[in-house]
Amino acid sequence: MLEHVFARMARTATVSALALATSVGMCGVAGAASPEDHPIEVSLGASGLQAPDTAKGGLVSVRVKTDDPNGRQLQLLRPHNGVSIDQVFRDLADAVSPQPATAGAGIRAVRGEAELLGGALVTPQVHEQFTEEVTPGALYLLDLTALRADPAHPVSKQLNLVGTSGQNVNQARYDDGMVIEHDRRFQTEDVDHVHLAYRVHNESDEIHEMELRPIGANTTEEQIQHYLEQVALGNPAQSPFTGPATGFGAVSKDHGASIQAHGLQAGRYVLLCMVPDEQTGLPHAVLGMHEIVTLQ
Repeated sequence: MLEHVFARMARTATVSALALATSVGMCGVAGAASPEDHPIEVSLGASGLQAPDTAKGGLVSVRVKTDDPNGRQLQLLRPHNGVSIDQVFRDLADAVSPQPATAGAGIRAVRGEAELLGGALVTPQVHEQFTEEVTPGALYLLDLTALRADPAHPVSKQLNLVGTSGQNVNQARYDDGMVIEHDRRFQTEDVDHVHLAYRVHNESDEIHEMELRPIGANTTEEQIQHYLEQVALGNPAQSPFTGPATGFGAVSKDHGASIQAHGLQAGRYVLLCMVPDEQTGLPHAVLGMHEIVTLQ
């Protein structure tokens, strides 16, 4: 009994700490422009990946759009010192392999080679904007959808963050709820509206993402788990998803961002982490990392 009480107290403390860190956004300098008002514009699709060459570091906001009817996924990353971007791309190509052993080895390598700084899963109907602190220096934008289709030819662009905008978290908009990524589970707080901004933060040692897939009115967690397991086994199964994925890309430990989707429809959704587990190579969602939410 005491173990359950202490666990609950620890979860509450974690949420409170993140909420306090986020809420300072309400205390910004009056009249100061928010970085969300002047985001870095990124588009990706069949014509390639379009983004500026330079931007200000510090508090960075990125708005992502696509014209691809099947949707696209953008990933931001920064190699550690002494690691080439080509090496990271090779290991990321392994990480998105359908072979679990290859995927597990690939994601283990990536975790040691680079900081993953999130990204966006977007469709022509839903574009997204995410805001986070990123120190000056070079980082890379990667079309992860294109990498899955052709691992040998990554579609990417280097973005150089020069200096800082002078803005900090005190000038970010206030987040309305949050999603905390733990080992193989999500913890959600006030994730209940399509138009609100949410803080996503990775508390796990492993890399995680937050896909958002629409589901039917009566779909259960058990049905989602069964479908994911059957797909992992290579068996045909009826998909519980009623539309393409949107959401937030992969982040390393102790990283996160404020995200907001534009064009998302009200309804029931399931949060999924499709990043492969470092040991089994199976997507974390197959191991139980999914949670249903209802957005008004």
